[in-house]
Amino acid sequence: MLDITTLMVVLALTTITSALGLLVASFLNRQVVAIRYWALGIGVIIVGVVLQSMRHQVPLWLSAAVITQGYFVWLWGTRCYRLNGHINGFWLTMCLTLLVQGGLFFVLRDSWRYSVVLYSLIVVLVSLLNIVELWRMRIPQRALIWVWSSLWGVHSVIYLRRFLLYQFDPVYMAADTLDAAESVEALNYLEGIVFVYCFSLLCVILATRSLQDELKLQATRDPLTNLLNRRAFEESALRQLAISQREREEVALLLMDLDKFKCINDTHGHGAGDEVLKAFARHLSQQVRAQDLLCRFGGEEFVLLIPGGNSQSIDALAERIRTLWQTQTFTVAQGELSATVSIGYISSADVERQGLYSLIDRADKALYRAKQDGRNCVRCWQPEPILTPVPS
Repeated sequence: MLDITTLMVVLALTTITSALGLLVASFLNRQVVAIRYWALGIGVIIVGVVLQSMRHQVPLWLSAAVITQGYFVWLWGTRCYRLNGHINGFWLTMCLTLLVQGGLFFVLRDSWRYSVVLYSLIVVLVSLLNIVELWRMRIPQRALIWVWSSLWGVHSVIYLRRFLLYQFDPVYMAADTLDAAESVEALNYLEGIVFVYCFSLLCVILATRSLQDELKLQATRDPLTNLLNRRAFEESALRQLAISQREREEVALLLMDLDKFKCINDTHGHGAGDEVLKAFARHLSQQVRAQDLLCRFGGEEFVLLIPGGNSQSIDALAERIRTLWQTQTFTVAQGELSATVSIGYISSADVERQGLYSLIDRADKALYRAKQDGRNCVRCWQPEPILTPVPS
């Protein structure tokens, strides 16, 4: 088996290569915040491994504190990945963790055994927390989470074994230097080399997945309101109508238009108009169910597809949307403003014959009637009476 010093050098070179790869990836993918912390964590560990290779000149407690600090930076990156953005308090948290665990290593500096026990416990704990953080994400690519969990799980088992050996094996309990426990330490370094390579590769894969999700979001969401855009709505609505047709359930479609929206833009500016649109989108989101399809259809028009509704419940929902919306006020530079909405809807059990575009057309006719009747009201589409000639 290779000696400890050689393994340290290989681990340092491996870590440097991985850090460079992650740094390049972080510059190319600036919107994925987590990858910067993962790269920084590897950089911190590089410093610790270099200090460890200089163990005859530098006290081991110092290198142990630096390496374990790198684990905490990794954990911070994983948490940022789960939350999909920056988290405040990074430097304060890192300073506190370095102070606490560095102080513990300093206190135990004269006991190699207990220093190793503390080091191993920290690695096991952070490894398990990294697993938990990613499992809390609801991502469709579950295989990625399993691979991530397996990688950190093996890493924690290796260090748990190390902890148990130094706690209960007389040979390691008596060891007082790194070289005296070469067999178990060599295994840790070998596993560390593999771990760093696999970890770096997984970080790049996870960053790529985030970018793919971001592109998908941009392709399907309205950037102002974060509701479905028209194209995504039509695709989802056609699938939903096919399901409703098979299950023979009634569906309803509401078409909503903010009244006199052009006047809001002209009087208060487009910034105020954008705030009104975002507020109305939030208002709608609070009124609908998870299975309903909500879309900004264009301009100040919004559309809502509701599977499994009936005329009475849909009329009550439309009235609730209208009445609650008219009570909201917005503070702008010129003072306060409010807005109203007109709603036209259709409820139908004959999905197969009508189809999506027919439903939209009929809801639009009902909306037109709501506008003609003075705005700020709800109208349901009704079939026009068919006139037949009276025989003479």
